[in-house]
Amino acid sequence: MTNRSTLLVPLLLAAACATSAIEEGNAYPELVTAMHDLQEEQQRFAAATVLPQTFRFPGQGRVVARIVSLDGYPGNIYVRCRFHYLNDTGRPVSRSLVSLDVLDAAGRMVASQVSVCIFPTPRAIYDGTFYADELRTQTHNVHLQPGWSWRITCKSEFMDEVDEHGDPVK
Repeated sequence: MTNRSTLLVPLLLAAACATSAIEEGNAYPELVTAMHDLQEEQQRFAAATVLPQTFRFPGQGRVVARIVSLDGYPGNIYVRCRFHYLNDTGRPVSRSLVSLDVLDAAGRMVASQVSVCIFPTPRAIYDGTFYADELRTQTHNVHLQPGWSWRITCKSEFMDEVDEHGDPVK
């Protein structure tokens, strides 16, 4: 055995003992309960979320949510969405603004994050092409209330509506 192996074995044993002691003694019972509640909510969310979901925005494009999950840890819960924006407008798009909104049971927006779908080079998102990204929007604990939801929105800007600097043409 090398010196590293000799030191590693006792450290692993100590870590294993510490882990079982924490589990037995529940050093943080509130955290254990909160994690259990979160895992149950994540399972309910996953069971209720049919994927993929396609959102059509006439004249703006289409957004396909490929992966949607409730992630994080107690005190920092968010909805995560991996999506594709597809330009099916028939026009070149300079950029699209795709948002992931979290809503309370009354339909009021609690939080929102926006992805600016834009290529790093000065070229359009041409008709028939897509842009992929991921959004994460905090729930601010509204996920604990029955009837909360999430939604996707999309607004596109077209190449013939902006100048060479990306500013709107008036």
